[in-house]
Amino acid sequence: MLGVGPSGFLGDLGGQNDIGKPLFFDLEPTQTRYAVSTAVRYFLLKQHAVRGALTYAQIRGNDALTTYEKRHYRNIHFKAPVIEAAVHYEFHFLKPKTLQLAGAQTTKLFTGNRFGAYAAGGAGLFFFNSKSEFDGKWYALKPLSTEGQGLPDGPAPYSRFSASFPLGGGVYMLLNRNFTLGLDFGYRWTITDYIDDASGYYYNNDEIESRFGKLSAYFANPSVSLPDVPDREWYLEDQPRGNSESNDTYLFFQVTLSKAFGPSISNRQHKNKTRKDKSARKKKRKFKGKKRGFKLPSFHFGKRKKKFKISTF
Repeated sequence: MLGVGPSGFLGDLGGQNDIGKPLFFDLEPTQTRYAVSTAVRYFLLKQHAVRGALTYAQIRGNDALTTYEKRHYRNIHFKAPVIEAAVHYEFHFLKPKTLQLAGAQTTKLFTGNRFGAYAAGGAGLFFFNSKSEFDGKWYALKPLSTEGQGLPDGPAPYSRFSASFPLGGGVYMLLNRNFTLGLDFGYRWTITDYIDDASGYYYNNDEIESRFGKLSAYFANPSVSLPDVPDREWYLEDQPRGNSESNDTYLFFQVTLSKAFGPSISNRQHKNKTRKDKSARKKKRKFKGKKRGFKLPSFHFGKRKKKFKISTF
């Protein structure tokens, strides 16, 4: 299966013109980017399948796009590639209906319903590398320790590898015996809040600059580049820089094209087995299994034997 479509990000950065909200209510459509994937689906039973997928996506967030003051003047932005490997379980609650015909070229044909639908959930691992722009150049944010990672009383450095838990579903339509066109949606919960490099609190900016340099200090608090910040105390040491109580999430919505290695519609002949057929095949197998030797026919030549009568006295 191949898939392509838009990707979205829901985290601490950007969002709608209000305080952060869960799920889709804080999604900023202008930050939509793309996702491409390849996958293999295997049906365990008629309605149960597993799917292994590898996805590459781009996601973004930008405080400048929201009018909510505390987020807008925080002035943080990022972009990140995401590479995800995941395993999904699918329950196909709707499957196309087919008709079995008999004959030498037996095959299953459509009866009018070519559509199917499924719900899916799973788990995966992904890699991300958040970057931010300064003076026309993009810099990786993790090595800059923008929240004082590794400094006294600062948080521990985060990993760019994390786990995701997809939940979603899809619909599809059989185009012919082997090809399927579909729509697949997946919302990813994660166990990290650092996809956008913002999670905890502001660290002392002077200490960040003395330890990691001016570039780290700027990305730790980009509000300093804005002349009209209403209240600069919002962005001082120990003030919230992100929301560590809510992990980052992302989502994919893709158009998919699938090709079956075996026919999507079976061409296996339909056999109406009866007891008589079974017994006939059993005798045939038994007959084939015996070795038959050559036996000369017996011929009787000459006179017939006389019949003797028994006389009684």
